[in-house]
Amino acid sequence: MPRSARIISRTGFYHVIIRGVNKENIFIDDEDRRNFLHLLKYYKTELKCRIHAYCLMSNHVHILIEDNNNKLGELMKNITSVYAGEFNKKYNRIGHLFQDRFKSQNIENQNYLLTVIRYINRNPEKAKICKAEKYKWSSYNEIIYGSKIVERDFVLSLYSDNKFYAINEFKNQITVDYNDVLDSAYINDKISDKEATELLEHIIKTKQIPEIKKENLSEVVYKIQKIKNMSKEQIFRILGINKNQFYYMSKK
Repeated sequence: MPRSARIISRTGFYHVIIRGVNKENIFIDDEDRRNFLHLLKYYKTELKCRIHAYCLMSNHVHILIEDNNNKLGELMKNITSVYAGEFNKKYNRIGHLFQDRFKSQNIENQNYLLTVIRYINRNPEKAKICKAEKYKWSSYNEIIYGSKIVERDFVLSLYSDNKFYAINEFKNQITVDYNDVLDSAYINDKISDKEATELLEHIIKTKQIPEIKKENLSEVVYKIQKIKNMSKEQIFRILGINKNQFYYMSKK
C-alpha cells in the first residue's frame, strides 16, 4: 500500500521523531552521536531548514524542525540514510537501522511550540537518566550558552525580548516538574479520552472545551483533525459532535 502524503504544516514547524527498528539502539558510543549531529548540522544548512531543539536518546531522536521550503522529507532521508550506512559499516551489520518512515507532528501555534521545546529538552530527565542541564546530547545547553545547531536567538525570543530573562524563563520551564500531556500523544499509539482532552486544550489554548461548541468550532476542527494519535471517535466524543458535523466543518 502506498504511503499517504505528509500533511504540510501551515507554520512550517514539525516535531520529528525517528526510532531504531524493533526499539534497537541507534547510538552505541559518543562518536555515533557526534556523527549524527554533524549530519544534522550539515543537511539543515544545505537544505535551508532551521533546528530549534533536539535530543538524542539511545534508541530514538527528537528534533524540532522549521521547514518553509518543503524539504523535510529530503532532510530526514539524507540524514538517516547516510547515518545508517556509516553505522552498519562501523558495526558490521546489515539491514534497516530505523523503524519505517520518520514520524512528524505539525505544530500550528506558539503555545504548542513551547510545549514541544520543553518536552524535547526534558527527555533525559523524564527517562531518569540525568537532569536536563547535565545531558550532553540535547539542545538544552546550546540554548543557554550558545548554539552550534539550534536557532538560539529565535528560541529565546519566545520567552522574552530580554535575553537574560529569556534564559531564566527557559530554565524555569524546563525544570518545572509536571506531567506533560505530550508523553502519551507522541510515544504511545493510542491515548485515553482524558489525555486527548488535555492535548486539545494545549493545542487550542483553552480549558473550556464544552464552550467551543457554541462558536468557532470549524476553526477548532481544522486544528485538531490532523492529530495522528487521536481517533476521530475521540474527537467526536470530546467536542460533542457527530461524524457528519465533523466532516462538514473540516471542509469549511
